[in-house]
Order: sequence, then structure tokens, then C-alpha cells
Amino acid sequence: MSATESLKDAATYAALRVKLTWLSHQVHAHGETVTKLAAEVDDAAEQMQDASETMKALAVDAATTAEFADAAVAMTGAKEAAGEYTAAADSAAAAADDAKTTTESDHGGIADAVETSPVEMAEAVFYTQP
Repeated sequence: MSATESLKDAATYAALRVKLTWLSHQVHAHGETVTKLAAEVDDAAEQMQDASETMKALAVDAATTAEFADAAVAMTGAKEAAGEYTAAADSAAAAADDAKTTTESDHGGIADAVETSPVEMAEAVFYTQP
């Protein structure tokens, strides 16, 4: 099968619905993964900050204490960036869901009619409007 035949086969209503469903699922899954990792990073940041404060209370040298505090700040920044990524992933997933819904509402009736028709559909050029 040539590349053009593969593309032609993929360019169907059914293939588009499958692809949009898969895409939406992937974006949702990645967003959930990032959200989970952000929570873990946030926990680690809190632990680093607690360690820094404990070391300060125990009169550990300022450089070591500062390193732990800096790590906590960096982790908090990573958590915030993950939150922004999750929001963007949610927007992308909503857009994929909307595209699927629009595709189904705009073309679903046509696809149903073609599937239930007792005759084969003609080549696309036959349906072209003048």
C-alpha cells in the first residue's frame, strides 16, 4: 500500500473520530500525569523547606541551610510550571473534545446515511456542486 493510499484510508469520518478520541484521551492522561507529579514535587518542596528550617534551628551552617531553601524554591517553581502545563493540557483536551463533537454533529448524520444506504456511495466528484 502506498503512502497516498494510507492517507486516503485515514481521511475518513470514522478514522477522524477514532483519531480525535485517541488524541483527547492522550491529552487527558498526560495532564493527569503532570498533576500527580506536581503534587509529588510540592510535597518534596515542603520537606526541603522543613529540612532547611530544622537545620537552621540546629545551627547548621548558613550555606547548607540556604542550599535546601533554594532547592525548595526551585521545586515550588517547577510545581507552578506543572500547574500551567496542566491548564494548557486541559484546554487542549477540551479543544479535542470539541473537535470530536463538532465532527460528529456536522458529519455524523451523513456517515449514518452512507452506512445504512442500500447502494454504494459514488466517487466524491459526483457530489461536487457547480
